[in-house]
Amino acid sequence: MADHPSIERLERLELFLREDPQNAVLLADAFETALQLGKPDHAEFHLRHALALGLNDDLWRRYEAHLHLARHQWTEAQDVLTPLLAATNAAEPAAQGIAHDLAYAQWRGGLIDAAIASLEPWLPIPTHASVRTDPSLQAIWLRLMHHAGRLEEACDWVRAQISAHGISPLGLGVASLIALDLGDHSSCATWSGLALQQGGVCTEALVSAASIALMTPEASAARSHLQRALLLQPDDGRTWSALGFCELLEQRIDAARVSFVRALTTMPGHIGTWHGLGWTELLARNLPAAQSAFESALRLDRNFGETFGGLAVVKALEGARVVAEEHVERALRLDRKSLSARYAQAVLQGRAHDANVLRQLASQVLYRSPLRA
Repeated sequence: MADHPSIERLERLELFLREDPQNAVLLADAFETALQLGKPDHAEFHLRHALALGLNDDLWRRYEAHLHLARHQWTEAQDVLTPLLAATNAAEPAAQGIAHDLAYAQWRGGLIDAAIASLEPWLPIPTHASVRTDPSLQAIWLRLMHHAGRLEEACDWVRAQISAHGISPLGLGVASLIALDLGDHSSCATWSGLALQQGGVCTEALVSAASIALMTPEASAARSHLQRALLLQPDDGRTWSALGFCELLEQRIDAARVSFVRALTTMPGHIGTWHGLGWTELLARNLPAAQSAFESALRLDRNFGETFGGLAVVKALEGARVVAEEHVERALRLDRKSLSARYAQAVLQGRAHDANVLRQLASQVLYRSPLRA
């Protein structure tokens, strides 16, 4: 089948089928082509045709699941894939693909733990990482571990895989973002660099590389990575968040605000993005909006010093000394190195009101942890 099927190809296949309606090979080709073209109704027509001909084997059952996945019918896809996987010999080449599809349906259906469990037979725990795994399985498993918050376990597994017999470039790319969120910037830089060098170009690797560039800081290099990432996934929240930080460091305040707001539409639980929006509004001197952003971050995690530090800056700039001092105290209790808390103290002491100093502080805070989850 062509890598990039066209509507003309689908039309030709359907013409051939009118002349040879019982040709199973043509039917499969037409089904897959229709699905790749984003025409699920055409795909369903060919699926029903195949079932009417008695082609109810594992291949067509998997095709049925693919149709459900294309329509975001996660429960229906699981209903097809669960018994199919149970009846498939683990040694069969199709087994890992079926496990991948089932895990994806479970993930999108909100069953992250079940999805991880579906993949575990092919992705052993780190101490037993002697089995070579399919790159697509590595990637989805690592993404699931990331979403489940099992960051250290995932990174341990990656290192074990590397020591045993290596890991795919795609797996390294996904792992790099996990390392970033774990605060392991060294592994993040190494893994994202290797992934991109070895052809593992994925959104995670590009966002990780951009984040490392922002810490340097190299805003132009970061922007280049992020533009590539948006070509892969135009609606990815992490990419838009990283772009917001890039624009913030470039002092493109209005553009940064747009990027952060867009990121938050898909990941409202990402603390780092709320921080980015908070600092954007601080630099715009929109103090109520800045306070709102930092309070949103606070609702997600009350144990991050820079959130209280950001609120302290807001209150210090408003002249609310007592509240500002309370936030400073809490911030320094959680993080004695909190830069924003120190800046709030300087404002309260009348030693810092300059906009350039505020921009420099924002940059330093963001370099420390630009995309903290």
